Amino acid sequence: MNHDLTTDGIHRGPRQIPPLRTCAEACGVTQPTLSAMIQKLEEELDVKIFNRDRKNISPTCLGEKIIRQAQIALNETQRIKEVVADETDRMNGSLRIGVLPTVAPYLVPDFIYHFRKAYPHVSLFIDEREKKALLQELKYGNLDMALSTSPEEPDARILEIPVYTEKFVAYLSEQCDQVKNCLANGTLPPEQMWILKEGHCMPHSGMNFCQNKDIGNHIYEAGSIETLIKIVDRNGGYTIIPELHLQSLTEKQRSHILPLQFNPPAQRRISILIKEDFIRERMVNAVLDTLKRLIPANMLEKRLATHAVKLRHTPNPSSSK
Repeated sequence: MNHDLTTDGIHRGPRQIPPLRTCAEACGVTQPTLSAMIQKLEEELDVKIFNRDRKNISPTCLGEKIIRQAQIALNETQRIKEVVADETDRMNGSLRIGVLPTVAPYLVPDFIYHFRKAYPHVSLFIDEREKKALLQELKYGNLDMALSTSPEEPDARILEIPVYTEKFVAYLSEQCDQVKNCLANGTLPPEQMWILKEGHCMPHSGMNFCQNKDIGNHIYEAGSIETLIKIVDRNGGYTIIPELHLQSLTEKQRSHILPLQFNPPAQRRISILIKEDFIRERMVNAVLDTLKRLIPANMLEKRLATHAVKLRHTPNPSSSK
């Protein structure tokens, strides 16, 4: 059983292809056989899929698209087994979940523990990525679901199942009396705020840091909330942290917390995102049941307490003709 947690799956630059011998071993064929198969495919399609030289092999621009489409096709074939597993009493197969970096520290460790205990025959893979990469991999079929905030733009291909809503609070340095007064009055002194790279994006709240680039100290845009807190402790000022992070603070640090009074409230909704054609209803509910054990009841979506999720799929009109 595999339980992989990666911290950065964002693709940067040209795709790196492993040595041809390694690829051949993974396919269970010899290197000359794999080379011949690739050449035959290129001849059949009448295109060049790979650039070759003595040291490196890299896909062409068109080759990248062909590889991506092949990945989608392979992922779709896997769904046949998933259909059978979801319609029987067997909870098995694999489950690939993507999680935001600003959510993972609070949920992933306990989620792995409880999920493995309840569903020992499911191979669980958890991938930590920023939201743009989560949505991309979800659409490509490389993830089954993502635990994330809502997409900025509506997308009919993505279904959203709200799980919980958490407030944001201010974390202040010890010498931050002036800031404390500003926050109490409902204003934010931008020059003293330390910004989280992505987690402070709350376009539908009273704090829209994504659009206003003048807000915040941009000396260092942290990737983790823990880093932000250490920066504030050492350098002064303040930052904004999610409510679930309070359980990670020391008693002394908790004395530096101040509620935020904004209208609309400063909060974020975390949801399970799936493709609109996702069919594994029992697996979705297994994930939700596990999450409900980890999240305070007052944060959970009320419907989750009494109702299981039902996935409704609209039949394709062309399939009935």
